[in-house]
Amino acid sequence: MGMGWRGVALLLGSLLMGCATTQVVRLDLDGGEPLLYRPPSSASPIEMDEGAFQRAMTRLVLDIQFSLRPMDAERQRIRLVSWEGAPLIDGWDDNARCSRQGSPSECLSLLGGDFASLDARARRTTALSFAWDGVWAGVREAVNDVVNPLALRAMLTSAMAAYMFLVVAPEPVTKLVAIALTTYVIAYIGLDAFSNLVRGWQRLSVDSAHARSIEELEEAGHEFGRVMGENGARVLILALTAVLGGGAANMAAKGPMLPGFARAALATETQMGLRMSAALTGGVRSISLVEGTLTVGVTADAVAMTAWNNGDGGGAERSPHGQQRANEAREGDSHRQVGDANRVLQEGRKFRDTETGNVVYVSGDRVVITDELGRIITQFKNPRANTQARIQSGRWAPIHE
Repeated sequence: MGMGWRGVALLLGSLLMGCATTQVVRLDLDGGEPLLYRPPSSASPIEMDEGAFQRAMTRLVLDIQFSLRPMDAERQRIRLVSWEGAPLIDGWDDNARCSRQGSPSECLSLLGGDFASLDARARRTTALSFAWDGVWAGVREAVNDVVNPLALRAMLTSAMAAYMFLVVAPEPVTKLVAIALTTYVIAYIGLDAFSNLVRGWQRLSVDSAHARSIEELEEAGHEFGRVMGENGARVLILALTAVLGGGAANMAAKGPMLPGFARAALATETQMGLRMSAALTGGVRSISLVEGTLTVGVTADAVAMTAWNNGDGGGAERSPHGQQRANEAREGDSHRQVGDANRVLQEGRKFRDTETGNVVYVSGDRVVITDELGRIITQFKNPRANTQARIQSGRWAPIHE
């Protein structure tokens, strides 16, 4: 008997969740060598209790510059089907569900079709709406006097779906608001938990696409909710609400008022090797997560001292002199900036320095030299004409392998 979609989803889910956790942060510096930083494996998440969360949530929604009550025509087209306290049955029993809500008419206005009419994107978003169930009572209590909780839930769900779409895309995340969100979330829940979140989203996408009923969408959403955990869900809700209130600039302004922010700023340094303030204000160009490595495009000013002190260039070992040259490159010496020195070793033409016996690697105008132990001893930019002159004079003799 062939394996049904449930079996496929469970198999894929187990493979995704069983992948190796993130262990390396690669900091790609402007014009310099990448810095490999390995965060500590014993980091604990920053816990956010419900009381502190509710107070922060109330402050954030008070600052949102648009009205969520009454709902406009665009929001009335949003489908949201996760209602607290309503038993889920096959099909769309709108009256039975919405009669249990505080505002039955508003609940009904958000429903606009049947299950069969939902495409893959709508099913994924609908499943995601269930993921908030474990913490939504606290959200509703915090915001009910300020905004329409149902419409806020729809907006947070749409924002979360858009954000996760960027995170799982093959291209690096380059939008400042998504970079700020990623930095904030990793600071609070940790790098490994963020990796699990990404894998959980991939499983949600598979499960929701193959769902045959609302119950199965609910099951997929609740599974993702378990991956997030209550603390992770609260962290995401606060971050997304801050974004709704004014993007990355609002996150930078409101961040210090959020619960545990001082610890989160420190955790950004230990978990990502970055300064939180730089990540929220443009010091980070891009972020991507691929096969356990978090790659971050950064300016040198955005790198935290813990990464400078505990990171390494990876690949070839360096002699003390070679390390000095790498430090000079990081500090802005353009003559020493050859990009990724290990890439020069991999891709460059190979020569023997006939005077010293060292091996010279040349890629364009970039030169990296290693000693007899294979350690990098120096690096520099060399005009192509000078390189050619050294080859013609016999100083650098080609090595044929």
